Amino acid sequence: MNLFMNTSPTRFWRTLIDQCQQALCQTQDETGFRDKFCQALVATGGYRAAWIVLGDTEQGQPPHIAAQSGLDPQICGNLPCLTLPLGGSIVGTLSLCAGESTAFDEETRAWLELVVQTLSLGIAELRRRAENLQEMEFSAATIQRLMQQVFAVDQHTIISMTDEKGTITYANEKFCEVSQYPYDELIGRNHSIVNSGFHPPAFFAEMWATIRSGNTWSGEICNRRRNGELYWVETTIVPSPAPGGSGYHYVGVRTEITALKQYEDELKTANQQLEQRIEKRTAELQKTMALLEADIDQRCKIETRLQQEQEEQRKLIAELHSTQSQLLQSEKMASIGQLAAGVAHEINNPIGFVHSNLGSMEKYIDNLFAIVSAYEAAEGDYLPGSACLPRLQAIRKQFDLDFLREDIPALLSESRDGITRVKKIVQDLKDFSHVDESERQWSDLHHGLDSTLNIVWNELKYKVEVVKEYGNLPEIECFPSQINQVFMNLFVNAGHAIETRGTLTIRTGAETEQVWVEIADSGKGIAPEHLPRIFEPFFTTKPIGKGTGLGLSLSYGIIQKHHGRIEVESEIGHGTTFRVWLPVRQDKASGQTGQT
Repeated sequence: MNLFMNTSPTRFWRTLIDQCQQALCQTQDETGFRDKFCQALVATGGYRAAWIVLGDTEQGQPPHIAAQSGLDPQICGNLPCLTLPLGGSIVGTLSLCAGESTAFDEETRAWLELVVQTLSLGIAELRRRAENLQEMEFSAATIQRLMQQVFAVDQHTIISMTDEKGTITYANEKFCEVSQYPYDELIGRNHSIVNSGFHPPAFFAEMWATIRSGNTWSGEICNRRRNGELYWVETTIVPSPAPGGSGYHYVGVRTEITALKQYEDELKTANQQLEQRIEKRTAELQKTMALLEADIDQRCKIETRLQQEQEEQRKLIAELHSTQSQLLQSEKMASIGQLAAGVAHEINNPIGFVHSNLGSMEKYIDNLFAIVSAYEAAEGDYLPGSACLPRLQAIRKQFDLDFLREDIPALLSESRDGITRVKKIVQDLKDFSHVDESERQWSDLHHGLDSTLNIVWNELKYKVEVVKEYGNLPEIECFPSQINQVFMNLFVNAGHAIETRGTLTIRTGAETEQVWVEIADSGKGIAPEHLPRIFEPFFTTKPIGKGTGLGLSLSYGIIQKHHGRIEVESEIGHGTTFRVWLPVRQDKASGQTGQT
């Protein structure tokens, strides 16, 4: 196909070059340049369609060309292409459609290659422009950020630069604002122009030694403004090598902390004042606490004394109650003793004459039996057929005279034994009561044990077997009735402890100036937790109504009164043993006390 049917090749070339240059001037990107270039080819060369593909093959190329040219998409898909070289690589393709015939002749292809080179150069130029534009935009943005950072630093940070001798070579606006020195008065002057004299020379000597060794120094410095006011800066000095490689230049970055130091001073002052107030308040509190502690200690002592007094009162009340109960019990026992003594006295008289009458009656009966015997002997003197003899024989047979002769003496003997026993019981009861006992007496404990056992025998005889193992005892000085009362309480308790059948063993003995009486039973025993309390008033393990809890308490008090002691051993299921120790003489035992 000949592209130049309407114009000469030279004119076409020049026109296309001009339009390419115009496209480069009118567009800023590859897409716009591509579109204008294709429009120039269609307008100048008379092509029905022109299409430039940049990069990889773009989707939708044949339908697009078909839409522009009105050709069959099948044909557009097979259009010849010219590659676009750029920098040794292919950056795209150029497709042209002149009509039904899609082939290029050699002349046309030669001109089109020149057009492709021009197109490639245009694309390269646009890409260079785009890269330059990006670089310019990046540089502008970087410069803008740096300017913002510099502005922000200048608004907040004091910056200065000095040479190795400390001469100021640069100072920013913040330095001038804070120090109140104009820029011209700072440049070329030594940095000591703002020295306040607050810090000792050793402070700056250490600073210069640090930065001259190439290390960064940080610290707080007090400087002086031009008007003489002091101000504080938090300083960081960074050494940097001087031009030429000899020595250092120093960049000082500072932040004013005057307000912060004032706050610190105020806070320090406030803290000191607060500490003083705290110390004062602490002293006051300590004084108050000391008073409170003294008051509490006093109250505790008072409370302790009150508790002690209350405890003593409780003990006194308990002792008073116990004493009252013991007195009542003693009065009761005394009343019983008086009653027993009265009964014994009243019974003793009739028993005496009954006993005497029984003796007389025995003599009289003997006389009567002698008379009857005489009558019996005289029966042989009666004549046979006498009327008296049958009556006498009938009477003798009716009253069984032989039986009366045997039974009447036996009845009299039993009656005399009974009267004797009653007389002994009455005597034991009288001995037990001793109502006329007001002073200590010398007493035989064995006699007291036997008489007391005789009194309570009715309580024991149906279930207790008594075993006596008496030793040799001297008489002791005591109140016999009170000691007998102790024995009676122990006997009764032993009888209560034996539920069915058992043994009551009574042992006695003497050691030096003391005697002991041991009363052991084979009953049920006392629980270990109850043993420490058995001598407490009103404590009892017996059922309600069977015990008052005063028997052992009274016994303990009586033994204490006699300067003796009571020992007890018990085992559940095996029985209990009480041992009573008593001194022989009371005047030798006045310093002893009863104990369990």
